[in-house]
Amino acid sequence: MAFDVSRRWFIGGLASWGAFGGSRVFGALPGAFSGGTPKLKFGVISDVHIRVNPKGPGLASGYDTATLEHTLTWYRDQGVDAVAVVGDIADRGIVEEMEAFAATWFKVFPNDRAPDGRRVERIVVYGNHDWGGQHYRPFVLGKYKDESRFADHVLIAKPKEHWERIFHEPWEHVYRKDVKGYAFIGAQWSNGWCKGKDEVGIQGLDNFFAMQKGKIDPSLPFFFFQHPHPKDTCYGSWAWGHDNGSATRNLSAYSNAVAFSGHSHYSLTDERSIWQGAFTSLGTSSLRYTGFTAQALPQGFENAGGSPMKYDPYKVMKKFSTYDGRQGMLVSVYDDRIVFARREFVYDTSLGEDWVIPLPAAESKPYAFAEHAKKIGVPEFEAGAKVSVKKTSGKNRGYNRGKKKIPSVKKDVYEITFPAAKAVASARVMDYEVSAVPKVGGEKVVRYVVPEGFNMSVSDKRVKKTVKCLIAADQLPPEGTFRFEVRPRNSFGKTGAAITTA
Repeated sequence: MAFDVSRRWFIGGLASWGAFGGSRVFGALPGAFSGGTPKLKFGVISDVHIRVNPKGPGLASGYDTATLEHTLTWYRDQGVDAVAVVGDIADRGIVEEMEAFAATWFKVFPNDRAPDGRRVERIVVYGNHDWGGQHYRPFVLGKYKDESRFADHVLIAKPKEHWERIFHEPWEHVYRKDVKGYAFIGAQWSNGWCKGKDEVGIQGLDNFFAMQKGKIDPSLPFFFFQHPHPKDTCYGSWAWGHDNGSATRNLSAYSNAVAFSGHSHYSLTDERSIWQGAFTSLGTSSLRYTGFTAQALPQGFENAGGSPMKYDPYKVMKKFSTYDGRQGMLVSVYDDRIVFARREFVYDTSLGEDWVIPLPAAESKPYAFAEHAKKIGVPEFEAGAKVSVKKTSGKNRGYNRGKKKIPSVKKDVYEITFPAAKAVASARVMDYEVSAVPKVGGEKVVRYVVPEGFNMSVSDKRVKKTVKCLIAADQLPPEGTFRFEVRPRNSFGKTGAAITTA
């Protein structure tokens, strides 16, 4: 599917020219940055999903705090001035889960300080899981038994009381902290459970920004944190988990705004994780597992879940696992630029070239989707790469929910195998397009497969592994009437040259 760039993304920055008295602000020329020491450094993570053990004391297997502690320690050793956590910290919205997070924080930063004595500001906002204890009521009652004490164990029941006891600071729905002269604004989730693709906006955001008018320095970037993606920014208009547009509306008045959001778990290897228009918006991925932007494709991916009913029950591949992909960012702010370093915290590797935004940001927009898509490369197969096909058998996934039933039965299956395309940092493969192309007339049938390592460093051995795609024969044209064609695609859907069968 070709990437979707609307006119809004071409001209989004124009709205900011007239802000702040109509002054026109110019960005630094590419390659003309000053070097030097950052004025500010901070870490950004999201979707930690700490889970208490349902069978007794302690943390559930796979949902412990080891990665969190490792990540915070790495940030501490980088000399950060703050760490932001953009929601979904307590997996079931349980007090003990947030207490486990706080205990880890204060272990690494006792009294909110690093070993050298500097203060490290904690910027925490709630996500739907933190606010969703009521959604897990049966689990909470099953674990703690006493319904009269339900409110003692669920964050949403006493948000002010629990927050102030755990974090030793006042509870505010939307709040501002200043760090070394830079404004950090946190907006708490407050609208019940997750609503899926289209979320509700943060309550109180309009009033908060009305009160901030004239109090935000237009000569400096400021940083905004909320759990859902601001609508029509990072990942595009189709992004799962975007808000109702309230953040975009408020932030569009500030060309110096930099927004961070989570919720979707989308990987930072996806170049659409950064967007520039009237302001700058970044997805923060997840410290628990990474997701994939499957919603961008009507037919989904052969080895991913969540595709529409029209296709998903007929797929024969198993869904891929991404539970070892745990990601975050280190942000360094200089006089003339902001540098975003993307990192994977299980294997301690870089996820790609740093994103560098010139400052001031009003006019130079290197990460507007249209500009960014032009500059990143297109992945290509090595010379001599070949695709092979064999017939085998398997079962489709099927579907059995409510009145809708599609059986899982044994089927003839095409197994399409091909080498990984060359992985380059600025032109990495995000997925492969596998097409059945009629030899004479007719329309081709297009499917997509996610390669292993899409959410890892390009140096990871999984990135170089042979790729296999399985498609049920009854989902394709009659045997002998078509050939297979495989193309590698980058984040924006731009494809390299095809390799084909005879």
